[in-house]
Amino acid sequence: MPSNIDNQLVQPENLNDEALLAANVLLFDAMVRHQVFLMRLNGSLRNETEKLLNATEEDIANLILVRLHGVKGATPRNLAIVALLISDIRKLRHGAWTEVRTLWRSTLGELTESEVRFLATALETSLPVEYDAVPPVDKVSTAAKALPFEGQTLSQWSNRIEEEDLRRIAQQIRIGLVQGEPARVIAARVIGTARMRGRNGVTQITRRRADAIVRTAIIHFSNVARTAFLAANEEMFSEEMYVATLDSRTTPICRSLDGNTYPLGEGPMPPIHWNCRSLRVPRITPDAVGSRQAKAVTEAMLVREYARKNGLKRAKHQKDIPVGHRVDYERFARRRTRELTAIVPAKQTYGEWLARQSAEFQNDTLGISKARLFRKGGLTLDKFVNRRGDELTLAQLAQREAVAFRAAGLDPGDYR
Repeated sequence: MPSNIDNQLVQPENLNDEALLAANVLLFDAMVRHQVFLMRLNGSLRNETEKLLNATEEDIANLILVRLHGVKGATPRNLAIVALLISDIRKLRHGAWTEVRTLWRSTLGELTESEVRFLATALETSLPVEYDAVPPVDKVSTAAKALPFEGQTLSQWSNRIEEEDLRRIAQQIRIGLVQGEPARVIAARVIGTARMRGRNGVTQITRRRADAIVRTAIIHFSNVARTAFLAANEEMFSEEMYVATLDSRTTPICRSLDGNTYPLGEGPMPPIHWNCRSLRVPRITPDAVGSRQAKAVTEAMLVREYARKNGLKRAKHQKDIPVGHRVDYERFARRRTRELTAIVPAKQTYGEWLARQSAEFQNDTLGISKARLFRKGGLTLDKFVNRRGDELTLAQLAQREAVAFRAAGLDPGDYR
């Protein structure tokens, strides 16, 4: 039999402003949580991109070392040698960029499909309804590839970054030749040194640029899919809220827009700058709630959390809760439902939002050790990254935040 809380939430005659709030809070939380996983996709796609490009760098260095051995000065003969060298490097690097373009198109094309599915699932979970339409995924993907972000399409950006990459490589080779540098120094100009892991070479600029394109393109493709889904079901939504306060690295422009509301499809659309991580969250209309059944939380969610806290490993549905636990479960379900449908302030930061999520989600988002540092060690989210925004390893954190490790019950010495 359904619980009392189930009866209260699913009966249409009891739906009111609280149910509308509950549905919007669930949708908001789902979309903000999903944004975390989009950033994980960025990391994965960035790493795959770097792997393809890095695979050519040893060959580029060898070409420079062999072709420019003993070659010094900008004589006509040496300039001809350099021209042939640059032509061969261009062919080598072009093969890698061709693979990168294929990777980007494939991954981002799949993203549009998964984003449409996610939005449909998030809506169904927040407000079980028969929504009107799911936009054709192939058309959404085509639109995302055709629409520009930061002034150019994905294809144009991929062509541009390749040309800039090759131009920088050629420029450093010519500068080294004119300055009379030996081949090994010229090679280091291009791909950097082993001691610096390539970060002091000109190709590091390309890696940073590719990361910015990937990060921005992911938000662009996600936003195009979201906009298409909302347009196909516009009568269910009243407006959209701009949500930008993900962490302390949020840009001034996004901070200024945070919490603003706009009609569907109007106003500033993320990404509005390079590396933008903002999103727009739709608000469900009162009519959508008033005319359809709604649950603030699902039975499965409540049972899973209660079972974990009480050691009921086999309980997956409410009928699996032992008789001796049922009264306690009803109290838990009512209390937990109230917690999950609390009002979310418009200016709430990501750190504040994460703090009220479950330990399970915190562990999944940050990793178990970092989640303990967040919960018990007093570390705010900005402590987990360096000034460039790169995530710090546990070993790096242990050197910087030994006191926080001890407060969280962790020995910093175990991570060095």
